Amino acid sequence: VALMTKKQKQAILEKIACLNDEQLEKEAIRAFQESLNYTGVDKMIAFGYDKRDIREAEKYERYLEEVATLYEHVANKRGIKIWEEVNENGTND
Repeated sequence: VALMTKKQKQAILEKIACLNDEQLEKEAIRAFQESLNYTGVDKMIAFGYDKRDIREAEKYERYLEEVATLYEHVANKRGIKIWEEVNENGTND
């Protein structure tokens, strides 16, 4: 279920359109790290927060995932390989 409104999606796509490839790659990685590092729901459950508050945190978590997916989609369309494996020398060659 998409949580992002069309207006929010358009605003993010406009922001992405202004980025060069290097900036897009960095922002895409940042967006994914933010979505993966968000631990609000787990902590809220552990501390016994109200179920309504937990549901709101779950929605925010899904929103972050949608943002990260948008960045990845645009990067893929531009031919930017964000998740290219790093070789033994620590480079993407």
